[in-house]
Amino acid sequence: GNLDCIFHRSLHSPKPESRLGEASSAMADKFKMSDGSHGMLKGQADPNNMPRRSCHDTEHERQAVRPRPQKTHADSTGFTSQVADIATTDIMEQAIQDKLTQTMEHAIEDGWNARLEDEKNNEDRYISQAELDEKQDSKNVDDDDLEVLRARRRQQMKDAHDKKLKYQALGHGGYDDIEEEAFLKTVTASERAVVHFHHKMFEKCKVMDMHLGKCARKFSGTRFVRLDAEKASFFVEKLMIRTLPCVIVFSDGVAVGRQVGFEGLSLEGDFETIQLACRLKEMKGIEEDLGPEDDVQWS
Repeated sequence: GNLDCIFHRSLHSPKPESRLGEASSAMADKFKMSDGSHGMLKGQADPNNMPRRSCHDTEHERQAVRPRPQKTHADSTGFTSQVADIATTDIMEQAIQDKLTQTMEHAIEDGWNARLEDEKNNEDRYISQAELDEKQDSKNVDDDDLEVLRARRRQQMKDAHDKKLKYQALGHGGYDDIEEEAFLKTVTASERAVVHFHHKMFEKCKVMDMHLGKCARKFSGTRFVRLDAEKASFFVEKLMIRTLPCVIVFSDGVAVGRQVGFEGLSLEGDFETIQLACRLKEMKGIEEDLGPEDDVQWS
């Protein structure tokens, strides 16, 4: 009886394959394949439906899309994110405005400084009587501007007269002999001084004397003197003078240049005074404007 019962059960019991199918069916009812719209694979699109990039995309299509304000929770309206976005935009606009303002301020300052410099240059510019007369005859000049020019002309004439008196008091305009004891006082009293170390028996020194005498009478902004080298051994040694004639240019008491013999002028001494004057000008030894082509009237 028991074997019949067991045999009967085995005949009516389901096969293992049918049990596996039932289990799979039950599992299929419980789980389903993710389609990429939720769960762990959220955001992954179906590979069969993914958009393809095209080489014919427009510039607008290639621009990055600005992210929308994200909600921090389900009931959020996104207002906080929108306010933060607006604040960031305002900061950027303010920074741009500040930069533009700063640039304009610098431009205005540069323009103002340029104007002041131009006005200063105009004040220093010499106003000749011929220029003043031309302005007076012109109909394009205001009376106020003309009066400014007249005042500047009067001031320049006064300054020139005062300077001339000062130079005369210092001995400018002449070509004098000095002693060794007066050397330091001479070269420091004037802004520009030219000293000729000479020997009374040297012919080249006599030629140099002739040209320096002409320069002294023409260029009153410089003190021209000569010193006997035999009687000034101390300064001859200090200044390392080895060849005569030797002409040394001083600026505020400091030696800034020298003309040794006729170097750069002429080996025979047949040079023009303007050549020597231009050499001294190059050494900052002459105040007046001067050029090698100038037609200078020497006295």
